[in-house]
This record gives sequence, C-alpha cells and structure tokens, in this order.
Amino acid sequence: MLLSGFEGDLTSSAGPAWATNLTRSYTAVGATQGATALQLTHGTGWTQDFILDGGAVAPLVAASTKFTLDATTPATSEWRQLFIVMQGAGLGWSQRGPWELPAGVTTPVTLDLQAEGFNTAAAAGDKSWWQIVLIVQGGDTGAPSQITTTIDNIRLNPVPEPATVGLALGGMIGMALVRRRRAA
Repeated sequence: MLLSGFEGDLTSSAGPAWATNLTRSYTAVGATQGATALQLTHGTGWTQDFILDGGAVAPLVAASTKFTLDATTPATSEWRQLFIVMQGAGLGWSQRGPWELPAGVTTPVTLDLQAEGFNTAAAAGDKSWWQIVLIVQGGDTGAPSQITTTIDNIRLNPVPEPATVGLALGGMIGMALVRRRRAA
C-alpha cells in the first residue's frame, strides 16, 4: 500500500501528513513512481525532522509486514545514511539502520516490520499514537553545510490474508506435482 508518493505534497494515506521544518522541494530526479519525489534539504549532522505522527498510523503498521521507501542522493554525495525509527503507545524509541545510500543512485530501503516485532507492538498498543521518523545524515563534496536527500514511494506491505496464503501454497504444491510427474 502506498503510504506517500510525494506528488507535490506531504500527504499520506494514513490521514496525517508528514511533518517537517526542513526545506523541501519536489523533483523528477529520484521519482520511482509518479512524476515527483520529495527532496529534503538538511544539515550534515543527525537530522530527524521528518515525522509521520498519528493514531491512524498504528493500525496500518500493525497490518503490515514491511516498510519500504526509495532514497536518492546526488552524485556529489560523499556519504549518506538513513535511519528509521518506530515508536508508539507501548513501544519506545526503536531505531534501525543505518542504511548506506551510495552517491547518485536510487536505493530501495526495506525495514522488516514482522522480524523487528513492530507490527506486533503496533497491534498490542492502545493505537492512540504512533510515529515513523526518518533520520538522515551525511556529507557532500566540498563540505557544504546544507545537503539533499530525496525520498519517494513510502509503502507499507500488508500482511497476506490467510486465504491468499492458502492459494499461494496450493499453487506451489500443484506446480511441484506437475514437475514431479514430468520428471517421472
């Protein structure tokens, strides 16, 4: 499920919009779906001013297996790191990363919500609040004090329904039987 595509705004399908005081613009560079991606201009140090916050976020995280996004850095990037934080009712600041973002390319970033227990924590809490925080830091050639990181297509991958899992498993068993018969 597309949480945010950044087509000219900070909206999310969860209801609340992303909050930030960072300078932002919308650019075709780094857009992996749609026409634009969100370019954040930030300092080189630890920048954690990009947050999705609200009670509507917890049920979406609870019903998902993965949190994914596409991150792009300029060709002038010497180094860039991305961290993802999940926190909410019943779960304190839980930071994962860093993901190293190479210069001049778009990098898919995936946080496994199931393996980390975040979807279980979101389901178990009172769902009154949940935050997703993206943190970036890095440096560029020439050591400017302001650098950019571009984010696009933030997604939550839903937990498969039992019927879907059953159909997939049945299909795999059927394929195995067909191959076995052909081999015999």
